Amino acid sequence: MDPTGTPASSTVNLVKTIIGAGLLAIPFAFRNDGVVIGALLTLIAAVTSGFGLFILAKCSKTLINPRNSSFFTLCMLTYPSLSPLFDLAMIVQCFGVGLSYLVLIGDLFPGLFGGEPRFWILLSSLIIVPLCCLKKLDSLRYSSIIGLFALAYLSLLIVTYFAHDTLLTHDYKSYRGEVCWFKVYDFKGLLSTFSIIVFAYTGSMNLFSIINELKENSMANITSVINTSITISTAVFLAVGICGYLTFGSNTLGNIMLNYDPDSTWVYVGKLCLGSMVMLSFPLLFHPCRIAINNLVVWSEIHFKKDPIMPSQQAQARSRPGEGSPIRLSIQDEDNESLAGFDNDIESVDGDDTQVIRGNNVETTPFPNSRFYAISAILLILMYSLALKVKSFAFVLALVGATGSTSISFILPGLFGYKLIGTDSLAVGQSISPRDRFYKRCSVLLVWYGLSVMALSFYVTLAYGTD
Repeated sequence: MDPTGTPASSTVNLVKTIIGAGLLAIPFAFRNDGVVIGALLTLIAAVTSGFGLFILAKCSKTLINPRNSSFFTLCMLTYPSLSPLFDLAMIVQCFGVGLSYLVLIGDLFPGLFGGEPRFWILLSSLIIVPLCCLKKLDSLRYSSIIGLFALAYLSLLIVTYFAHDTLLTHDYKSYRGEVCWFKVYDFKGLLSTFSIIVFAYTGSMNLFSIINELKENSMANITSVINTSITISTAVFLAVGICGYLTFGSNTLGNIMLNYDPDSTWVYVGKLCLGSMVMLSFPLLFHPCRIAINNLVVWSEIHFKKDPIMPSQQAQARSRPGEGSPIRLSIQDEDNESLAGFDNDIESVDGDDTQVIRGNNVETTPFPNSRFYAISAILLILMYSLALKVKSFAFVLALVGATGSTSISFILPGLFGYKLIGTDSLAVGQSISPRDRFYKRCSVLLVWYGLSVMALSFYVTLAYGTD
C-alpha cells in the first residue's frame, strides 16, 4: 500500500493515541502532588516520552528501508531472542487499555441513556468493529479528528468552569477544598498517582505505523510530528490538570467529570463526548496489538518451524564483511538509491511481502489478509467477551501500565538507541558523531529511568492498590 500520511494527519493520530480517557484523571494527580510538583512531573514526562519517540524514529532510519520499521524489526536486529517478550509487552499494554475502554463504555452510556451495560458494550461494536478492520492507521485520521473534537470540548468545559465558577466568583470557597501550590498535599497520594502522569504520554505503540505511512517520512518531518504532538498533549494536560484542580482543590475526584453537576446540560454533553472519545480511541490501541500478535506468529514460524530461508540468511550474514550493524550510509533525508550498491534481496511467499533478514536488512513482516482478519476476529471476540464479564480490573490495569507502558515508552527505545544509533557511520568506516554519542548516552539514561519507573510503579500498585 502506498503511503498516504501527512504531517497533519500523523499529528492528529499521535495526539489522539497519547491523550485518552486518562486525561480526566490528571486533575486528581495534581490534587495529590500540588500545582508546582504536578506541573514539574508533567514536563518531565513530556521530555522523557518525547525523547523516547525521537530515539525510536532515529533507530528506524538505520534500516535500509525505514518504511519497514516496527518494534519487531528493530528487535530482530538488536535482541532477536527477546523479541517475543517485547511484543508481549505491547500486547499486554494495548489489550489491557482497550479492554478498560470497553468496560468504561458499559459504565458510561447507561447513565446517559439508560439500559444495561452489556447492551451498550455490544452496541458499540457497530462503530468499533468496522474501524478495527481498517488496515492502515492513516485511515483512522477522520475518526481521530472527531475524537479530538470530543477531547477539545471536555478540555474547554473544564477550563470554562474554572474561569466561571472560580475566577469570576467568590462562591467557590464553599465547595472547594484546600489548594497546595508549592507543597505536596498527600505524599502517599503522590506515590499512588505517580503513574498517572508518567503513563499519560504513552504513544509509541503507533509511532512506527505513522513513520511507515508518512508520504515524506524524513527525519525532519517525523521530528516535527513528535514535537507538535508532545507540545499539544502537554498543553492539554497542564490546562486540564491545573484548572480542574483549582476548581475543586482537595475535593477533586479520580474522574474530574464526577465533580460537576450531573443535571447540567453542558456536563451531559461532556459525558457524551467522553463516550465517543473512548469508542474512537479503541481502534488506535487495537491496531498495534494486532501487529504485535502477528509478529509473534512470524517469530514462531521462523524459530519453531525452522523456516528454510533463515539458514541461508545466517550464512550470508557471516560471510559478508561489514554486516554486523544496520546498513545505511547516513541518517539523512536521501532516497534509497544511494544504497543501490548493497545486496537487497527480497523473498516472496504466496504473493505477500515477507520478513527477510540478510545480515541486518530487515524487510516487511508478512501479514496476509487471511491472518489479518483471523487475528482481528479472535481479538475482538475475546475482548468483548471479557468486557461483558469483567466488572473492574483497575489493579490489573495498573500492573499493565507498570510493565507495558514503561517498556515501550522508555526501556525499549533506550535499548534500541544504545545499540543502533551511530551504526550507520561505523558501517562506512566513519567514527560516530558527537551528537550521536550524546544520544547513545541519553538512551542508556532512558533505560535506567524506565526501570526505575517500573520498579516504583510495581511497588506503589502492590503497596497502595488503586484506591
